[in-house]
Amino acid sequence: MNRMFDLIDATGSGDKRDPRMRNVEAEMIRSHELCLKISSKKPTDPDYKRLLEELFQCEIDDSVAIVSPFYCDCGCRMTIGKNIIINKGATILSPGKVVIEDNVLIGPEVKITTVDHDLHDRHNLFHFGKVTIKENAWICIGAIICPGVTIGKNAVVAAGAVVTKDVEPNTIVGGVPAKVIKKIEV
Repeated sequence: MNRMFDLIDATGSGDKRDPRMRNVEAEMIRSHELCLKISSKKPTDPDYKRLLEELFQCEIDDSVAIVSPFYCDCGCRMTIGKNIIINKGATILSPGKVVIEDNVLIGPEVKITTVDHDLHDRHNLFHFGKVTIKENAWICIGAIICPGVTIGKNAVVAAGAVVTKDVEPNTIVGGVPAKVIKKIEV
């Protein structure tokens, strides 16, 4: 069990890993190594942006600010818009894909995940769900966004909220699980 995700069934009859996870293993290792390099540098370091572009495998607009430490396990499965701020300590588990549109604020210690374990076969099967964060949304400190969720345009996710369902545009949600607190007048 030296390799990441080296899950062999206890009977020794072979590899029962979810094939979707086997397909992203190399990307997870590549992204992990790049995140370690990114997190060891200041955002003002000339290599910082180059490493982010290598992680996401695309050009990153100069208006994007990602503060280290930062962790993403599948950088190639993320889409980052313009004028984005991702504050320190963010963790994004993105094998199911994450899309962050323009003008999004993501606070410190936010967790976004696109993958979950199967209830009955927790070690071998996984469920994936794309997470989309629409334009001008604000995800406050310590929030958790679960697989398959879309955060609507101009929505606010309150500090510490756990979002398990879509958030309508122009809405503030909070709590565990997150519920509507109020609508935002536009």
